[in-house]
Amino acid sequence: MRMFSLILLCCAASFGQAIEGLSVSVTRTVTLPSDEAAFTVLASGPLDVTADQVLQLLQTAGLQNLSVAGTGLGQTYSYPEPSAVQVVYQINFTVSAAALKDAGKKLEALRLAPPQPLTGLQYTAIVNTGAATIESSRQTVLPQLLAEAQKKAQFLATSAGVKLGAIKGVSESSYGAYALLGNWISSPQAITSSVSNSGTGGTQYTFYATVTFSLAP
Repeated sequence: MRMFSLILLCCAASFGQAIEGLSVSVTRTVTLPSDEAAFTVLASGPLDVTADQVLQLLQTAGLQNLSVAGTGLGQTYSYPEPSAVQVVYQINFTVSAAALKDAGKKLEALRLAPPQPLTGLQYTAIVNTGAATIESSRQTVLPQLLAEAQKKAQFLATSAGVKLGAIKGVSESSYGAYALLGNWISSPQAITSSVSNSGTGGTQYTFYATVTFSLAP
């Protein structure tokens, strides 16, 4: 990639063409702490049960920062006849990673003995990196990426005999490998029931930046 960019710069300089700019791409991968536990709760009950009732029951159990993510209908198929159609609410909330087990115990108590008017409750959780931690890391990594891009661009510009100017634009992106590195817990009857532990103690997160510099002959 570096040689290809250098050839293009040299060709532009040799034919006296105006050089609009030079773009270089840089990346950096860091390990961020898994500091947040994101819970998904499925609470079911008769058709007349409201979302506010479900939220109130969860809040009474000591769970906070709840949000209703979805509503559906379903039934449990049992012998000899299936149960009546029920309403199912999906409730999401997050806690600190340190509070994972405490929140899990509260939900397990509700699952084993659903309070009226609930007829059932399932839950699952994943431990990952919170948005605040990701943004803090971005603020640290971005100057490093810009410095690396400046160094690469300066080498190419010097080799081509042109002058490197100021930054014209920056394009950023990032990716976290949550699916591979998450730590999961779930209720025994949850559809996606599984228990695994990555043992990494964190989440691999990669930051990308493409930096465009102005150039002069």
